[in-house]
Amino acid sequence: MRTNAAAAQPLLEGAEASQRIYALAAAEEQAENLHFTGADLSGEALEKMDFAHCTLESCRFSGTELTGASFTDCILHGCDFSGAVLLDSFFSKCTFSGCKLTGANLGECRLRGVDFADSILTLSGWEGARWDTVAFSQCNLSEALLTGIVHKHLTLRDANLSGACVTGTSLKGLDLRSCTLTNLSAGENLREFRGAIVDMIGAAELARALGVHIE
Repeated sequence: MRTNAAAAQPLLEGAEASQRIYALAAAEEQAENLHFTGADLSGEALEKMDFAHCTLESCRFSGTELTGASFTDCILHGCDFSGAVLLDSFFSKCTFSGCKLTGANLGECRLRGVDFADSILTLSGWEGARWDTVAFSQCNLSEALLTGIVHKHLTLRDANLSGACVTGTSLKGLDLRSCTLTNLSAGENLREFRGAIVDMIGAAELARALGVHIE
């Protein structure tokens, strides 16, 4: 069901939605207050594309070049950004639900007031990203590169972090009791986890990573 906000936005579907986004990108114009559904921009070049107050539903950006793109006050539902290049991108006051970002490159991106729910972010790369008031709920971040991230007000709830690399990203003060922490990669002596809150299962996984066997 469309929200009241989405209902007030002009609806563009399928090929029409794809053509509008591509035309706006080519003209270096902002996509503002529009509802796109079923657009397919896979593999296209959309550097510095600017979305503001938009709803993107079931849109495909697989392998799309989106370096320097910005999304402000946007709703993204069921969208596929697998393998997309989002280097130095900017997201502000956005919500992702049921989205797929497998293998997406989000290095040096900036997130402010962004929520991810029920989304797949396996193998995604976030090197050097900056997060402010970001939440991941029931998301799969397995084997993600979460290195060198500077963050504040970060929430991880029921997140799968198995096989993720967190080298250079402090997890101090984060509540990780609901998260999966198997086979993590971190710095010497798992220093990134100092001050993090974990349950007994998580503590056992971290001890195993340090070579300590608990019986």
